[in-house]
Amino acid sequence: MKRLIIGTSAAAAILWAVPGAGAGAVTATTTITMAVTGCEGCVITPARTPADVDQAYNGPRATVTNGVATFVVPTAQTNGMYFSIDTPKPAQINAAALIVFQYKGSAPGSTVTKAQGQASRRASACWAGTDERAVDIDVTVARVLMPAFVPGKPNSTRKTAVPMAWVVPTEPALAPFWPLVKGVLATQNSVECAS
Repeated sequence: MKRLIIGTSAAAAILWAVPGAGAGAVTATTTITMAVTGCEGCVITPARTPADVDQAYNGPRATVTNGVATFVVPTAQTNGMYFSIDTPKPAQINAAALIVFQYKGSAPGSTVTKAQGQASRRASACWAGTDERAVDIDVTVARVLMPAFVPGKPNSTRKTAVPMAWVVPTEPALAPFWPLVKGVLATQNSVECAS
C-alpha cells in the first residue's frame, strides 16, 4: 500500500492508495483523536465488520498516552465502526469490552454519567461515522467489578475489573443496541452494525 500526501497552503490531506483499484485510485482518510479519561495505557482498536466479512476492516491499535489515542482510518470505513478497549491489566471476562457510542433512550449529544450508563439496559458500539477529515471524540472509562472467567473453574469467586467505556457526549449510533451488564458492553464475536 502506497501513501500519497497532497498538500495545500492551508493544510495537508492524507490519501491512501486502494489495493486492486484502478490506477491512481485513492481513498480519503479521517484522523480520529480520542481524549480518554480514566484509562491511561489502555489499548483501543477500531474495526468494522460488514455483512460481507471479506470486506472486514481491522484498524491500527493505539495506546492511550497522556490521555490521548489517535488513529488514521479510511473515511468510508467509519460508518459502522466500533472500538474495543483493553486495560493494561486485561480483564478476565473472555470477551472484548467495547466503547459505547449511544445508550438506548438517550439522544445523541447527551451527557451520560456512570450511574445512568449502568442503569441503561441497552447500548450501541456502532458509530454512525463521519465524512470529516479529522474528528475529536471524548471517552470516559470507569472500572466495574465482575465475575472473572477462570478456565476450568466455572464456580470461581474471583472478580476482575472490567472497563466500562462510553463517549461523552454520546454520538449518533447505528443498530443493534445490545444488552449491557453493569453498564459494560462486551462481545466474543465480530460486531455487525447496521449501515
